[in-house]
Amino acid sequence: MRRGLVCAFALLILVPAATGAPTPAVTVQATPTAGQAPLQVTFAASGEAISYHWDFGDGSSADGPNVQHTYAAGRWTATLTARSSSGETSTQTTVVTAYGLTLTAPNPARYGRRAVFRGSLVPAEGNVAVALTGPRGRLATARTKGNGAYTAVARVRQPGAYVATSERAASTPFEVRVAPKLVTGFAGSGARGSPYFFTARLVPASAGKLALRITREGEVLIDHTYQASVRVKLDTRRLTSYEVRVEALPNAGYAGVSRVRQANVVLPRLAVGARNGAVAQLGDQLRRQHYAAPYGLSFDGRMVDAVYAFQKVNGLPRTGVVDQRFWRALSNPRSARPRFARPASHLEVNKGLQVLYVVRHAGVALIVPISTAGVPGTYTPVGRFAVYRKVVGFDPSPLGTLYDPLYFTGGYAIHGNPSVPPYPASHGCVRVPMWVAPYLYRTIPYGETVYVY
Repeated sequence: MRRGLVCAFALLILVPAATGAPTPAVTVQATPTAGQAPLQVTFAASGEAISYHWDFGDGSSADGPNVQHTYAAGRWTATLTARSSSGETSTQTTVVTAYGLTLTAPNPARYGRRAVFRGSLVPAEGNVAVALTGPRGRLATARTKGNGAYTAVARVRQPGAYVATSERAASTPFEVRVAPKLVTGFAGSGARGSPYFFTARLVPASAGKLALRITREGEVLIDHTYQASVRVKLDTRRLTSYEVRVEALPNAGYAGVSRVRQANVVLPRLAVGARNGAVAQLGDQLRRQHYAAPYGLSFDGRMVDAVYAFQKVNGLPRTGVVDQRFWRALSNPRSARPRFARPASHLEVNKGLQVLYVVRHAGVALIVPISTAGVPGTYTPVGRFAVYRKVVGFDPSPLGTLYDPLYFTGGYAIHGNPSVPPYPASHGCVRVPMWVAPYLYRTIPYGETVYVY
C-alpha cells in the first residue's frame, strides 16, 4: 500500500511536466541597488527566456537582458517579465533606492546674522545626520525628522556655494548671496556751529563701494562714489536739514542695500547756567506753545520749570536739559488739549502728566508744571471743584506755608512752593513754581472751576 501511494504522488508531479510548457527560469542582478540620485542602475538578466521586458517603476520601461536606467530620488520597484519560447512568463522584482537631499536658504542672507537652512532627505528617513558646509567649511549639523526634513542654523559671512551632505546623499550646491551690513551714523551733536559728520561703512569691506547723495532743502550737495567707508563733514553754520542717501554698489555675490537718513542742524545743548541767544529763542518757542517760560538769555530755575512741563506733555525724559531730542520735539510738538469743554474757562490738574492747564475760550492758554501728592499716605482729591478762597502772599498751614494759595476743596490748594520736582511729592496740594503763583493768583477769579484727574 505504501508503495502505491508514493508512485501515485510522483505521477501527479510529473504529469504537468509532461503535458505543460515550463515557466522560464531567470536570475536578475541590479547594480547598484542604492545610491545618490540621479542613480544609474545596470540591470542584467540570464536564464531560459527568449525575451525580457523591464518596468522600472517610475513610468519608464525597456527590453533586453541587459539594460541601464537612471533614477530620480525615491524608492522604486523594478519588475522584469521574462517570456519562454512557448509563451510562458515569469516575473522578478528588485527594489532600488535613489537618495536625494534638498537645500534651501534665505537669498540674500544678511551678513553675520543667523540664517535658517532647510531641506529634506528623499525618500524620507529619520535620524540621519546632515552637515552644512559653506565656502569656509563646516557651519552646522542637524538630523532629519521622521518625514525626512531637517533644519540647520548658521551665521552667513561669505557668499558662495552652500552644500548639505549626509551618509546617503549630498545636495546640489546652493548659491547664497549676502546682504552686507551698512552701518551709518552721525558724529557730533548736530548743534549749530559744532563739528558734525556723517559716516557710513560696509561690512565686510569686500562687499563693494558706496554711492552717497546728500541734499539740503532740495539742493544736491554731494553725489559721489566712495570705497567701502566714507566720512563727510556737514555744514552747521545755519539751522537746516539734510537728507542723506547711501547705497551699496555690490561686488559679485553680494546684494545691494541702502539707507536714507535725516540730519538736522539744531540749537545747542542747554542746561542750567547757559547764557546765550539760544536760551532766549528757547523761551520764545515755549511761550508760543503756551508754556510758562521766562524771558532773557539765562537758563535758570524758571527755564528748568518750563522745560520740565514741555518734557511731561511730549513724553520725553524729565531731565530739565534741552538736547537734540528736545529740539526735534519742539519743532513738531504734541498739542496740549483740555479734557473738558465746559465751562470755556477753567483749570485742569492733570495728575498723570503732572501739569496744570489754564483753559481759556475752550483752549489751553497756559501750561504750568506741578507736583501733586507723593508723600506716603497722602492723596490729591479727584473731581470737579471750584476756587472758594484766595490768600495773597504766605498762608501758614499745618503742613507748611502756602504761597498765594487758591483753595479749591477743604484744605487743598493750588499754591506756590520753592520745590516743584518733576514727579509727585506734595502732601496733597498742587504745587506750582513760586514765580508762576502770583500770575495765577491775579488771573484766576473766585468760583473758577477746577478739574482734577
